[in-house]
Amino acid sequence: MPKFGKAVWSYPSRDFKKGPESVRRMCERLSDGGFNLIIPAVKDERCLFSYPTEKGNIHPDLQGWDPLKVLVMEAHERGLKVHPWICIFMERENSVLLERNPDLAALDREGKRNPQWEWGDPAKEEVQNYEFSLYKEIMDGYEVDGIHLDYIRYRDDSICFCNHCKEEFARYCVDAYADPAKIDYRDQAWSLWVDWRASNITRFVERVSKEAKKRRLEISAAVFPNYPDSIMRIGQDWALWAEKGYVDLLFPMTYTNSLRLVTTSTRNHVAQVKGASLVWEGLAPWLPLTTQQLAEEVRAALKEGAQGIVLFCYHTLKDSDIEALKDAEREMEE
Repeated sequence: MPKFGKAVWSYPSRDFKKGPESVRRMCERLSDGGFNLIIPAVKDERCLFSYPTEKGNIHPDLQGWDPLKVLVMEAHERGLKVHPWICIFMERENSVLLERNPDLAALDREGKRNPQWEWGDPAKEEVQNYEFSLYKEIMDGYEVDGIHLDYIRYRDDSICFCNHCKEEFARYCVDAYADPAKIDYRDQAWSLWVDWRASNITRFVERVSKEAKKRRLEISAAVFPNYPDSIMRIGQDWALWAEKGYVDLLFPMTYTNSLRLVTTSTRNHVAQVKGASLVWEGLAPWLPLTTQQLAEEVRAALKEGAQGIVLFCYHTLKDSDIEALKDAEREMEE
């Protein structure tokens, strides 16, 4: 790994509209800027794909060619790694999974779906098998350097309360069982409910990790920055993933224009991981941040022990931002 990691999230549906030539230009720009890693959304938040697959619908602006294949080739020619990014469990308007089987959708406390913010139920094996099949398809079909986990969580603490989840929770806690739709943090069963939800997410991370590690691929994950609150709210126990060796790089999404929050959050993230994985802080030029603000946040994150930074996302990245990052890298080497 480099002394100072630099990565960027990318939306091929936006960044590659002009075809293979736009891929080449992006890779050249990032390579010249000293970046190490590109994270392309191959299944985005709308469940549109940026590579040919029978498991979903390719984005209409990317049909007729294979953007992921071209990206891997162009990136490798310039010393850049590629970790394809899948929005796991989020199954919104173009979801083939929920179109084929609506019963796989997560339900709220009233037993209803949210059509504007749809989610697959992480507790259901059919959902986990589908999301896993996407990663396996990519690992089988492309010479990628790793895989990237995102939306690796529940949407929030309002899901899922379907009959299947209630039945599985009853098996999990037996003596302390209560209807999870009717309990809150004051109930004895609440902590078991939190643990059970988190176990469903961790189970998927472990499965993908084992498959990737068999192939000697890296595993990176975009995670919520507010740990350990993320365990309770969204079932995301990312410090445990690091402890168990399931992930190599954690990218806490510290999207803020507050330098103080970047400083204190990074300090917490590094302390939670205890060296079990690398921590690259996720920063957000899109807010927007001025180049000066971005440079200050980068320096603060590195000073607090982060081994790198990840920027969301490529199309918001200015040339002045790239130069500022190069300056920060030179400072680290002095």
